[in-house]
Amino acid sequence: MLRIALLATHPIQYQAPLFRALVGRGDVEIKVFYCWNFGVKEVMDPGFGRTIRWDVPLLDGYDHEFLPNRARSPGTNHFWGIVNPEAPLQIAKFRPDVVVVHNYVHFTENEVIAAARLFRVPVLLRSESNLLPRRPLLTTIAKRLVLTPLMHGLGGALAIGTLSAKYFEHYGVPKERIFVAPYSVDNSFFQARPDEVRAEALAWRKELGIAEDDLVVLYAAKLIPVKGCADLIAAFSAHPRPKAHLVIVGDGVLRDELSALARDAAFGQKNIHFLGFVNQKRMPAAYALGDLFVLPSRFEPWGLAVNEAMNLRQPIVVSDQVGSAPDLVGQDNGWVFPAGNVPSLTRVLDEALADRDGLRARGEASRRRIDGWGIPQTAEGFVKAARAAAGRL
Repeated sequence: MLRIALLATHPIQYQAPLFRALVGRGDVEIKVFYCWNFGVKEVMDPGFGRTIRWDVPLLDGYDHEFLPNRARSPGTNHFWGIVNPEAPLQIAKFRPDVVVVHNYVHFTENEVIAAARLFRVPVLLRSESNLLPRRPLLTTIAKRLVLTPLMHGLGGALAIGTLSAKYFEHYGVPKERIFVAPYSVDNSFFQARPDEVRAEALAWRKELGIAEDDLVVLYAAKLIPVKGCADLIAAFSAHPRPKAHLVIVGDGVLRDELSALARDAAFGQKNIHFLGFVNQKRMPAAYALGDLFVLPSRFEPWGLAVNEAMNLRQPIVVSDQVGSAPDLVGQDNGWVFPAGNVPSLTRVLDEALADRDGLRARGEASRRRIDGWGIPQTAEGFVKAARAAAGRL
C-alpha cells in the first residue's frame, strides 16, 4: 500500500476532513506530521482578535504526530516561526513513499524538502500561492531565483485550482507534474440537516429584526483590512435599500471601525448587522441567512468561504483578486468586480438585489458547481499525484 507522509504547520478545520477521507479510501496509508499545536486548545487568533476554540474535531480519524517546535517565537507569519529539527528523522521512521508538504515559507518545510531529496523520496508541494499580487520588480526577481530551483526538483505539485496551476507552471514545474487537488470544504457538513438549518436561519433573522421577505447580503470573513469589508459597507450604503439588509459575520481588529462606519452610513443605521465570530457548527445557518454572498477582498489566495456559501445555495459576488473566482464563480452563479472599486460593487449589488428570481437561479447554479468540487475530488487528486510521483501509475 502506498504510504504518504503529510507535513502541515498545525491542525486546521478545513484539512481534517481531507485526511479522514484519505484514510477512508483504503488504498493509501497516511500519517500527518504537525509542526505546532496551535488551535488544538483555546488560543488567541490575531486575525479574529479574540480567543477561539473550534467546535469540530481536528484530530479524529487519522494517524498524526506533533513535532516539537523549537522556534523562539512560534507562528506561521514568519520563516523562523516553524522550526522542527527532528522533522526529517521522524518522517523517515514512517518510511513514506511520498512526502506532501503544505507550503514552503517556513524553515521546517524547506528542511523536509531538502532531506527528502537527499534520500530520494519524491516530494509533492501544495500551496495557496498564485500570481495575482503585484509585486515590486526586485521581489519578483528574488522569487524567481529562489523558487525556480525549489520547484525544479519536486516530484509534483498539488494545485488547488486554475490560478495555482499557473503559478507552479510559471516557476518551472512541468505541466505533466501538476495535479489539481481542488481546494475544498466538507460539502457534506454544510449540506447536512437542511430543514433544521433553514429553521435556525429563519429564527436568527427574526432575532435580528429581518422580515422573511427581505433580502440579505451576507459577508463572512475576518474583519481585517485585506478582506475589503469597508468597501462592501460603502457599496451597500450608497443609497437606500429599504427591503435589504447587510449581515456581517466575523470578528477582527477592524470591528469597532467598521461598526462606526456602518453607523455613520447615510442609510445603514438599521439594516447593517454585526454577528461577531460564529463557530463552525453554526456556520451553515449563518450562510442560510443570506440571499447573496459577497467576498470583496483586496487579495485572497482562495477564499474557502465561497465554497461554504455555495453549499447553502448562495449566489456569489467576489472581487477579481479572489483566487477561487476562475473555478467557482461564473455568469451562471455570480459576479466578479474589480477589487477596491466601490462604484462597481454598488452596481453589482443593485443588479443582484433587483432580481429575486435571478438570485434563486444563481443560487441553484452555485450548488451544482460545488457538488463537483469537494473532499472526494481533492483526495483523488492527492492519490493520483502520489502514485505518479512514486512511479506506481
